[in-house]
Amino acid sequence: MTLIVENLSKSFGATSVFSNVSFSIEKGEIVCIKGKSGEGKTTLLRCLTTLETPDGGSIKINDRYLYKEDNGGIQTASKDNLQEIRQEIGLVFQSFNLFPHMNVLENLMLAPNFLNKRSKEDIEKRAEELLKQLGMEGKGDSYPYQLSGGQKQRVAIARACMLYPSILCFDEPTSALDEDTRGQISEIIRSLAGQDIAIIIVTHDNAFVDEIAERVITMSGGTIYES
Repeated sequence: MTLIVENLSKSFGATSVFSNVSFSIEKGEIVCIKGKSGEGKTTLLRCLTTLETPDGGSIKINDRYLYKEDNGGIQTASKDNLQEIRQEIGLVFQSFNLFPHMNVLENLMLAPNFLNKRSKEDIEKRAEELLKQLGMEGKGDSYPYQLSGGQKQRVAIARACMLYPSILCFDEPTSALDEDTRGQISEIIRSLAGQDIAIIIVTHDNAFVDEIAERVITMSGGTIYES
């Protein structure tokens, strides 16, 4: 399994967001997580991508623990392993979160350049390849304010793919898109799954779920149900 989540729990103060959440995802699978606002869908994604730390349970990515419960507490992967595991999972934010003062190419190259594991030439080549794959060829010098919502979404997807992740998480990917653009993003997501990337989509868009999901996980009342 690419991702295994077991008995995951998260609270903020005295308020429990979810508890004992367990599920797994295989490579190339498209799984949608749906539920009403406030059910903890985005918090779950934030735990998977280390933006939040769970209170209990475990997250295993490609047979390595990101978080593991130990002696009544939560243990995070060691510093060296943490950096490597985090590169296995990418997140496409609902609001895209592109840096407005950077052009498209600079947005894509920022994280790989910071990690300094490949040459700048290789990183730029990867960025150009992704832009071409996502129909954004020639847009490398454009700034976010010059792009449509659908184009920003494609850039955000390309940025999440720069480190060759095995898992991609999408937070409400259709919320700011019209119907035609939503269809284009659906095709892109299917193409990514066809490259053996596991896809997790958090959404309240039931029509989009019906269109793209291979499995559906519903969050309700602090727990999950699969269908």
